[in-house]
Amino acid sequence: MERNFLPISIDISCSKILIIGGGQSALKKIKILQRSGANLEVVAENIIDEVYASGVVCYRKSYEKSDLIGYLMLYSCTNNETLDRQIAQDGREAGVLVNIHDNPALCQFVSPAIYQDGNISVAVSSNAENVYEAIRLRNLIQEYLENLKNTQV
Repeated sequence: MERNFLPISIDISCSKILIIGGGQSALKKIKILQRSGANLEVVAENIIDEVYASGVVCYRKSYEKSDLIGYLMLYSCTNNETLDRQIAQDGREAGVLVNIHDNPALCQFVSPAIYQDGNISVAVSSNAENVYEAIRLRNLIQEYLENLKNTQV
């Protein structure tokens, strides 16, 4: 089934977001999401030091479906396809928006490549088909806008 994600901007400041997994993939999501002002929490059996150092709330434990209560959305960064499928199903049943790292077929939403300058945001999405091309285009747009701004000064 072809996926067709609607690119939208959503205010997640003060919202609770769960990240399941405590490795490098989770750390990358944390760094991106911390700019939003969301309340980030991590559930994972193994959590790297950098995740602890990021200042998010961490629960060192196995994932359980009851962990989803009270969250707007979740990012699963487990690198375990069986667990990710269970998390995706649980999230949908719990009414939590689901993003499964590197598995768009299980996602309800994907995060675009974002450039932000003040109150202007540019988001480039590839419908989860070509992330690197979206990043390349975002970088080109960023370079263009920064050059434009510098010539107007």
